[in-house]
Amino acid sequence: MKRLIPLFIFAGLLPAQSTPLFHVNPSGNDAHDGSGAQPFASLDRARLAVRHYLQKHPASEGDIVIELHGGTYYLAAPVRFEAADSGREGREVIYRSAPGTEVVLSGGRTVGPWTRESEGLCMADVGRDIDFRQLWVDGRRAVRARTPNFGQTFVLNSERQSDGIDLPRSQLDGVTLHPNEVELSIAIAWMHKRLRIARTVDLGGTVRAVINPIEWDAVTHQPQGNRDYLNRHYWLENAPEFLDAPGEFYLERTAGILRYRPRIDEDPAKAVIIRPELESLIVLAGTLEAPVHHLRFEGLTFSHTGWTRPNRAGFVDVQANSLVPSDPVGAVDAHYRHNQRKDRIPAAFQAAFADHITLRGCSFTHLGGTGVQFISGDDNILKGNSFVDLAGGGIEFGSDAARPASPRLIPRRNTIANNLLTRIGEDYFGSVAILAYYTGETVIVHNEISEVPYTGISVGWGWGNPSAPPGTGHNRILHNRVSHFMLRLDDGGGIYTTDRQPSTEIAFNYIAHMLPPDANTKAGGAIYPDQFSEGLTIHDNVVAHSIRWLFLWNPNIRGNTIEQNFADTAALRDDGSDNRVEPAQVFPDRNWPAPAKAIIDTAGLETPYHHLRFPNLPFSRVNAGQQGR
Repeated sequence: MKRLIPLFIFAGLLPAQSTPLFHVNPSGNDAHDGSGAQPFASLDRARLAVRHYLQKHPASEGDIVIELHGGTYYLAAPVRFEAADSGREGREVIYRSAPGTEVVLSGGRTVGPWTRESEGLCMADVGRDIDFRQLWVDGRRAVRARTPNFGQTFVLNSERQSDGIDLPRSQLDGVTLHPNEVELSIAIAWMHKRLRIARTVDLGGTVRAVINPIEWDAVTHQPQGNRDYLNRHYWLENAPEFLDAPGEFYLERTAGILRYRPRIDEDPAKAVIIRPELESLIVLAGTLEAPVHHLRFEGLTFSHTGWTRPNRAGFVDVQANSLVPSDPVGAVDAHYRHNQRKDRIPAAFQAAFADHITLRGCSFTHLGGTGVQFISGDDNILKGNSFVDLAGGGIEFGSDAARPASPRLIPRRNTIANNLLTRIGEDYFGSVAILAYYTGETVIVHNEISEVPYTGISVGWGWGNPSAPPGTGHNRILHNRVSHFMLRLDDGGGIYTTDRQPSTEIAFNYIAHMLPPDANTKAGGAIYPDQFSEGLTIHDNVVAHSIRWLFLWNPNIRGNTIEQNFADTAALRDDGSDNRVEPAQVFPDRNWPAPAKAIIDTAGLETPYHHLRFPNLPFSRVNAGQQGR
């Protein structure tokens, strides 16, 4: 039996703090000098002051600290950091919240005043041609008007046709269809599609929903997976006639009118109602020649981002929110699989060519996109952060550049430790809590993941076509707690891998409550090495309340060692080749032996990070499930 090795190096408290050089306060003034007595008003002004200071004092010692005082900072634009804003080796630039305060970086705008209309609706003027897809009312995510109402779906009773999908007439009776406004949202195995209806054709007993050509080409011709639509679950979204349930909203974009049906305990005249404006809040815009480096962000809350691409080009994903590009011709790129650079959902914290960046003790909440995304970058640390109520994924590293022009496109030596991720993928069901595309030496340790629509942790990309590029593998996925996953989609896992993963270890994880929409799903498992997974050592994991503890479905899954695991079921699929697969030690009553108990007890957040857990966390929107479970 392998010994349980505690990774205490990740459990330390925040380091001692240096004296701030600059101060920022929402009530300050950017014409000030940034001192404690005369603080700046904006983060971007502080960034410029730091850049000027670095130019004048290139050899000074010690960290440079910018302290943000409590309050909400409504950003006019994303704060963009470039190489000139970087720290130095052994000397960081630190942006932190003042002790004991809450600092919110918001990409949103407050909505109001509100006027009461008939039939329980409230109305506000947000300005003509303003566009957004989310709304938060006193911190609660509202529902974009839909039918059937949240927690219920329709089931397609026919296959897709030449130019669209046939629907029962009753579902669109009385609905005024403005071209490309109403969406058909549909779950297909491991994918989620949002297709705009361009027009309808009366077929007598049914109506043909003709889909916009952009996404219809993506659905029918572009590289992706399963294309079967019969018996899939779907709903219709974004028509004023669907605005019939408390907590729903509808935006009439051309007129700039927002309508909301309040919940029983809400008064829009008194509530803080926020709609998103910005896609990202902080952007690290490094380049191959000039990366951004040695920055630290501590104790900041990132909120109220949005993303409106689906309103212009639909949403057709391949897997894990990797999207068929809105412009396939313009996305041709030989560095990527299928010679096509996929679209991605932007993140509140967006980074490219960024090294030695630390995100520590931050909160990502009420977002219309992804939380954190490093397209490239080495030696970064994400530690002790929380991700709650996100439309997209939580943490993403890398890209699908299978033939990278430079090895710098493969993120290396990044650490993701002691983070809480829950209620992600509220709007885009392919979302993964922690996603690593092609990466090397990634450490994913002591994270706690729950209430996710698809996969908990996903490492690797490509499915052998082509093989993973050099520099990937040697990853460690240890001591994580993953529960209540696959709530919306099938064919995923608690921990999922694909392609070559030389010297990669998956160990000491607790994986529980695999809850796919179809309890008889034939694909997926708590531990799921998918096609061409190779070089994995999977040991000392505990699996509970899952359809199967292990899923090896293809002979091309080979060269892996799987041993000394525990489960409450013997169910597995083992069609791989040249693997060493030792059956799990099975305890149907979950009366675990001491080694299994030790794994469960030490999985997830370490003691100094238990404060991230929310007591009595209420059941989320996504947990309602497709059939209203």
